[in-house]
Amino acid sequence: MTEPEDVDHAPDSEEWRGVLTGTAPYIAKWRRRFIALPSPPRCKVCAAPFAGPGRFVTRLTGHRVIPGNPLLCNRCLDSLARHPGGAEVDVSVLFADIRGSTGLAEKVGAARFRQLLQSYYATASAAIEASDGIVDKLLGDGVMALFIPVIAGENHRLRAIEAGRRVLLAVEESDLPRQGVRVGAGVQSGTTFVGVLGSGDKLDFSALGDVVNTAARLGAMAGPGELLVAADAWRAAGLSGDGLVARMTPIAGRTNELEMFALSGPALIGVLEPARMKDRT
Repeated sequence: MTEPEDVDHAPDSEEWRGVLTGTAPYIAKWRRRFIALPSPPRCKVCAAPFAGPGRFVTRLTGHRVIPGNPLLCNRCLDSLARHPGGAEVDVSVLFADIRGSTGLAEKVGAARFRQLLQSYYATASAAIEASDGIVDKLLGDGVMALFIPVIAGENHRLRAIEAGRRVLLAVEESDLPRQGVRVGAGVQSGTTFVGVLGSGDKLDFSALGDVVNTAARLGAMAGPGELLVAADAWRAAGLSGDGLVARMTPIAGRTNELEMFALSGPALIGVLEPARMKDRT
């Protein structure tokens, strides 16, 4: 296999938009070439496999996983980071935070708390990746995830909501609650800036803006085992509000109250099935 063309092309904001939405011709070309090679995990942009037999082919083309950052291969990150920037695109953002982490850390001690965090990170990351999300940051007692069209598809809102549900259910079904770990999650979607931020060796692929801030607030407000979803994101995902009560909630730093849905207990189970079936057709 020859190396994909344009791998070193440094995108401007319009090309960033093409990369993030999956409409850039060279992104489609990379993914067509690499997607047939086994196996995951893969670069989230070009789909170069980092494991299995496929890794031997992509190593020949110079696409290798970045130590400490398994989301992008070195060639894609180099290409995108050569001129840090990005574009405003429609994405979804999930925050899932441990409730009462300060008290828990005091109770169990630093070493044990670290073990619990590591277990939570692994559980949450698996649930997020199963819904085509990117774990953007580990935030001490929480996780931030992005759902970008090039990876999660056009209905990234449904993927983000599904991921929030999966994180909460996976935690509840694990041994973590018996050890004091309970989690709440929040989801918001909309137009926000996504790209490479920073300079020199201090580069980060992330998102910023009101959508991110609001998702963080929702994640912080959610109770143990509760998923808070902005009502606009819920409806845009093709989900019905039947049986759910929307509520208006003040969000710190925002002028207007936010309409949202709260899901917990039985409401987390099965509520997404009709939309998932429709989304797959």
